[in-house]
Amino acid sequence: MPAPQSVVQAVQTAIVASAHLAAYEHVASAAQACQRLGRLTSGRWRSAGRDLATLEEDLQTALATAAESLARRSDELGVPEEALWAIGDAAGTLDLLREGALEELGEASPAGRIVQGQVVFGVSFVEDAELPDRGTTLLFGWPEPLAPATWPWQANWVVSDGQDNGEDSTADELDLYESGEMEGEDSLLAELADELSISRQDARAALREAAIALTRASLLAGVEDEQSDEEEEEEDNATNGAS
Repeated sequence: MPAPQSVVQAVQTAIVASAHLAAYEHVASAAQACQRLGRLTSGRWRSAGRDLATLEEDLQTALATAAESLARRSDELGVPEEALWAIGDAAGTLDLLREGALEELGEASPAGRIVQGQVVFGVSFVEDAELPDRGTTLLFGWPEPLAPATWPWQANWVVSDGQDNGEDSTADELDLYESGEMEGEDSLLAELADELSISRQDARAALREAAIALTRASLLAGVEDEQSDEEEEEEDNATNGAS
């Protein structure tokens, strides 16, 4: 059974609102950086900073409108606004992780087609507050977008020999496996089976593979972000020390 139109519209509104927020935050950061460059270097960056500041204002206005629409949808459904924002953010997260997941899955595989398809439209991750390197992956899809499927996982990092020898190596291995059964996926399977033209059993296996690949892509991206932050901090410290 397809989702009610009111739910479809609420989810679409949440996705648009989340995209507005992400665009606003990125443009605001870029505007600030260009304005700083403009003060330090050439007029080219001052001009770019002014253009970005104008775009930032436009996005801020559009974001306010999108947030109001989301609030109305929330009231209509009796669903907390935070839940709709989470769904919108999940769609953005899937967009960010899709390429990394497809590198592992391959575009033509059933799981790769899920990641590129229309049934599963979002993914998010909840870390275990008590146990390190454990969490749950939430897969948002139709026809019940407010009730995601869940896949619990455990991650272990195996440090490479190069790391032990003090070399700058990215060859650390991520050992990722499930810590429990996937739950809440039944509503997705019929839609996935139709989308992929496979059996429900094969759809479930493909959904699990997609969950693994997306979780791995998220964990690896997190490590890369941490390394980038450390490098930027070292560069800032070196610059401050030189001055």
